[in-house]
Amino acid sequence: MATTFATAKLPRSHPLSQKLQKILSHSLDSPTTKSALEALDEFYQEDDAKLKSKNISLKADLDAKAMKGYREFLDSFDDVLNTVNSIEAEFEAVNATYNEMDQRLRSAKADSASLLTQTRELKQLREKAVAKKTITNTFLERFTPSDAEVAVLTATSLGISDEFFVALNRLAHISNECNSFLIQENQKAGNEIIESIAIYQEKAYNKLYVWVQDQLPNMKQETPELSPIMRKAMAALKSRPSLFQSLMEEISQTRQATVVQCFTDALTRGGPGGLPRPIELHAHDPIRYVGDMLAWLHQASVGERELVDGLFFGDVSISGVSLSNDDVFSTLNLGLLPHQEPDYVYSILDKCMERTCRPLKSRIDEVLASHPTATISYKLATTIQFYGHTIGRVIGHNSILCVELKNLHLKAFNVFLDVLNSQGVRMGAFVQKPGRDLVPPPAVKEAVLQLRELMASYESSMLIQEDVNSGDPNSETGFTQILAASLDPLLEMCAKGAASLGRFENAVYIANCLYFIQSAIALYEFTARRVEVIQSQIEEQLKVIVQEQYQIVLKQSGLMPLIDAMEENLGKVPLAFVPLLDPRAISTSMANLDVYLCTAGFDAQTRLSPLLSSQHQERALEGGFSAFMKTYKKFHDAVMDPTNKFEFPASILRPVGEIHTLLVV
Repeated sequence: MATTFATAKLPRSHPLSQKLQKILSHSLDSPTTKSALEALDEFYQEDDAKLKSKNISLKADLDAKAMKGYREFLDSFDDVLNTVNSIEAEFEAVNATYNEMDQRLRSAKADSASLLTQTRELKQLREKAVAKKTITNTFLERFTPSDAEVAVLTATSLGISDEFFVALNRLAHISNECNSFLIQENQKAGNEIIESIAIYQEKAYNKLYVWVQDQLPNMKQETPELSPIMRKAMAALKSRPSLFQSLMEEISQTRQATVVQCFTDALTRGGPGGLPRPIELHAHDPIRYVGDMLAWLHQASVGERELVDGLFFGDVSISGVSLSNDDVFSTLNLGLLPHQEPDYVYSILDKCMERTCRPLKSRIDEVLASHPTATISYKLATTIQFYGHTIGRVIGHNSILCVELKNLHLKAFNVFLDVLNSQGVRMGAFVQKPGRDLVPPPAVKEAVLQLRELMASYESSMLIQEDVNSGDPNSETGFTQILAASLDPLLEMCAKGAASLGRFENAVYIANCLYFIQSAIALYEFTARRVEVIQSQIEEQLKVIVQEQYQIVLKQSGLMPLIDAMEENLGKVPLAFVPLLDPRAISTSMANLDVYLCTAGFDAQTRLSPLLSSQHQERALEGGFSAFMKTYKKFHDAVMDPTNKFEFPASILRPVGEIHTLLVV
C-alpha cells in the first residue's frame, strides 16, 4: 500500500527550510562536508537495497549507538570499581599493620632511649680515643725511629748502605725538632726523646767509624777509588769531631806512606813495566832531572787533592737526592763561604806530601853541589819556584813541602848568584883589549848570550807575572839583581879594556858594547829601567864622539888656527889687525876648506864606520857637522862685522849656505 505524501510548500522562515537551505548552500567539495559524508558512509555499511527497505532515522541510530557505548562504559567501570574496592581493602589492611608497627616502634623507642643515650656517649668516647691514638701514632712516627731504622743503625750484622744514612739523617731531624719542646712548659717528652735519640746516634756513629776503619786498607793504593758510601760516611762523621779527627790522622798516615813509596818507585824503578822510565836515569841532565821530580810531586799533589776533595767534598746524595744545607752531615754545613775550604783539608794534604821532602831535598842538593853553570842554576831556581807556587795552590803555601821548596829555591838562587859573582870576579881580573874594529870582544858576546838565556827563562816563568801583579808597571824586582850582577862586571871589564885607547876610539868602543848589550835586553819589557840607564850612557859616549868628530873636522878643514885666533881676540881688537886673520890668511884657509869639502862626508863616514849602529853613525856625523857649521857661522858673522875692519869681507869668505850644502848636513 502506497503512502501518498502531500506536498506543501514550507515558508522560508521555517527551521527545517532554513536547515535545508543551509545544507544545500554548502559546497560538496569542502573538506568539512566530505568528512561528514565519509563518517556517515562508514556508519551505514549495508547495501543500498537493504537501506531502502528500512526506515532510516539518523537521530535514533545515533542515540542507540550512544546507549550501547554507555552500557559498555558502565560494564567496564564495574570492573574498575571492583578493583578499587579490593585496593581499598588492602590499604585498610596495610594501615592496620602500620598502626600496629607504629605502636611497637613507640614502645621500642621508649624502651631503648637510655640505651641510645649510652651508645652516643660511647661513640663520642670512641672518637676521642681514635683521635688520641692517631695523634699518638703520628707523634711516635715523627719523633721515634722505627724498629727497622734502629736495626739498620745499630745492628753490626747489617752493613752500611743508603738506608743507614737515611735513618741517621732522620735521627738528626728528630733531635732538632725536639729542641722546640725544651722552650715549652712540658719538657719531659722532649728530654726523653733527645736522650733516646742520642743513644741511637752514638751507636750509629760508632758503627760507622768502625766500618770506615775497615775500608782504610783500600787507601793504600796509588789511586784509590772512593765509593759514594765512603764519601757519605766521612760527611756524616763530621758531626763527631773526635771520630772525624781520628780518621783524618789514620788516612793521612796511610796516604803519606803510599805517596813516599810511589815517589821512591818513580825515582828508582819507574812505572809498571818500566814505563815511564826511572827519573834517576836522567840525573846527568839537571834541568830534566829536577823538573821530572817536581812534576811528579805536582801530579801526586793534584791526585791527593782530588782524593781529599772527593772524600770530604764529593757530591753526597742519598737515593739520587743531594743532601741540602740543613742535613746534619751535609758537606756544605760547615760555616764556610762558597769555594772556601776548611783548614783540615790543607792539614791532611800537608801530611800526605810531607815525607817526600827528604828524598827530594837530598837529590836537589846533590845537583846544586855539582857546580852547575849560571844558566842551569838559574833555570833550576825558576823551575823550583814555579813548582813551589803551583804546588802551593794545591796543598797550601804553608805546607812543609812548599816551605822546603822555598828554601831550595833560595839555595838554588844563591848558587846562581855565586856563579854570577865568580864570573864577575874573573871578568874584573881579565882585561881584554879591543880589536881594531872596536867591536865587542868574545867575552862580552858570551856574557850577553848567557844573559839572553836567563831573560828568556825568566820571561817563560811565572815570575814576570808576579812582578806585574805587584802594582808597579815598571817593576823589575825579580830580575834587577840578576841584571846588576851580570852587567856591572861586564861594563867594568869593557871600561878597563878601553882605557888604553884614545878618547874617540874609547867612546866608540864603549858605545858599541853598550849598544850590543842594549839590543839584547831591550827585547823584554821587564828590563825597561836598565835599558834607560844604558841609553843614557850611550848618549854620554855619543856626546864625546860628536865632540871629537867636530874637532877632527875643524882641524882637517884648516880653520882651527883661525877659530882659535878669533875666540882669543874677539871683542878686544878688530880681527883684521890680528896677524893670523888677515885677508890673505883667510883666503888661503878658504882654499884648503874647498879641497876638504870634496871628501869631508866620505872621510867622516869612514871614521865613524866602527860604530855598530847606523843610527849612531848618522847622529855622530850630523852632530859633528852641525857643530862645525855653528862655528863657521860665528866666524863668518865676525868677519862680516864692520867693527872688525875687514875690507870686502864677502870676497874672502864662502857663504854659510854654500858650506852647508856642500856638507849635506
